[in-house]
Amino acid sequence: MRRLLLYKTGETDRQLVCDIGDYEAWFGRVLGEACTLEMHRAFEAPHHRIEGYDGLLITGSPRSLVEPEPWMDDAAAFVRKAASAGVPVLGVCFGHQLLGYAYGGRVRMNPNGWEVGTVEVDLTDEGRRDPLFDGLPARLRVNQSHRDEVWELGETTRLASGAHTPNQSLAAGEHVRGVQFHPEMNGVVIRRLINHRRAILHADVLQRGRAVTVDGLLAEAADTPDAEKVLQNFARHFVKAA
Repeated sequence: MRRLLLYKTGETDRQLVCDIGDYEAWFGRVLGEACTLEMHRAFEAPHHRIEGYDGLLITGSPRSLVEPEPWMDDAAAFVRKAASAGVPVLGVCFGHQLLGYAYGGRVRMNPNGWEVGTVEVDLTDEGRRDPLFDGLPARLRVNQSHRDEVWELGETTRLASGAHTPNQSLAAGEHVRGVQFHPEMNGVVIRRLINHRRAILHADVLQRGRAVTVDGLLAEAADTPDAEKVLQNFARHFVKAA
């Protein structure tokens, strides 16, 4: 049994928890019984012991590095400390952006606006060789829910890209990885989030003159088994190796 620290950088809106649960439930569903998750609220106390854990998972968040809060620099330092100690790290969405920031990259509000729903991303040559994407095709269907992006890579390497958001996956060294997409979200979760943000997403579509509609996003939303495999690959290839 592998013991992972689930480093929560935010929480699901309370209006949604009764319907779809919180982040730990989503990650736990995909990882199954092979991993035990111990939750820590990083936004309340960013520093935590790392000894005794086989891996570190950094969640998404409604918060934004574009609107920094005092705990975020401490969280970036904690991530680097964990990595330096040899602990495998996977950052998801905000967690991916936090990794980019921790390794000298820059985060901004995506000029293309919100990216929400089920979309395709493409692996780079480095991504095709990386264990995080072992057994997966060069083009993946994934679920997205974000407004910000890593736009300067710093010390990291790009593993996947997308039309809306160029930096979809990052690597830092041998055992630190980030994914902008959500391997833990299934079709039920992403559809509920789209409905919950309907007004925000509709305004974003109108502002940018995009052809997509909120109903169109809902119609395309689906389970993404390839993305789930990414999370399972992290547990299998990175955590187990540690």
